[in-house]
Amino acid sequence: MARLIRWRCWAVGAAIVGLLLPSGCGDSIKVYPVRGKVTFEGKPLVGGGSIALVPIGTQRGKTAGGEIGPDGSFELMTHKPGDGSMTGEFRVVVIQQGDKEPSISQDGEKAKKVISTVAKEDRIPAIYSDHYKTPLTATVEAKSVNELNIDLKRSATGATGEDFGPKRSGGA
Repeated sequence: MARLIRWRCWAVGAAIVGLLLPSGCGDSIKVYPVRGKVTFEGKPLVGGGSIALVPIGTQRGKTAGGEIGPDGSFELMTHKPGDGSMTGEFRVVVIQQGDKEPSISQDGEKAKKVISTVAKEDRIPAIYSDHYKTPLTATVEAKSVNELNIDLKRSATGATGEDFGPKRSGGA
């Protein structure tokens, strides 16, 4: 059941991002492997979640996304698991899986409440899940493996991400 919920979280996040972005002829665009780790205040992201790279500007193509595992690790996919992302500059969106669906209610019973699985002090700031406002950026290059390690902070202005492309001043 937990695997289904994690998959559903990733699928919903990817669907939202996919609906909000115009897609191009992504199948003809070459992709490059992207993997890494997401931490919050130096520790693996509690509850796991999903990560997506949202193109900055007018770049066309499919958005890459992936599931964040219990240890914080992820591997992005565009067309098939592990294939990676197209090259370019991206906003990085992180959605934390912090709730669990309740058990099914019987007909006539009051609906059960969603169960929170992540303590308040372990929840990441909502700005990281906003594809317009996230302070995180990354660059994917045409190379054999792009490594992205992100340490999220309680103060979103203190967010840090180790870009795997050229360093830019003023970036996260």
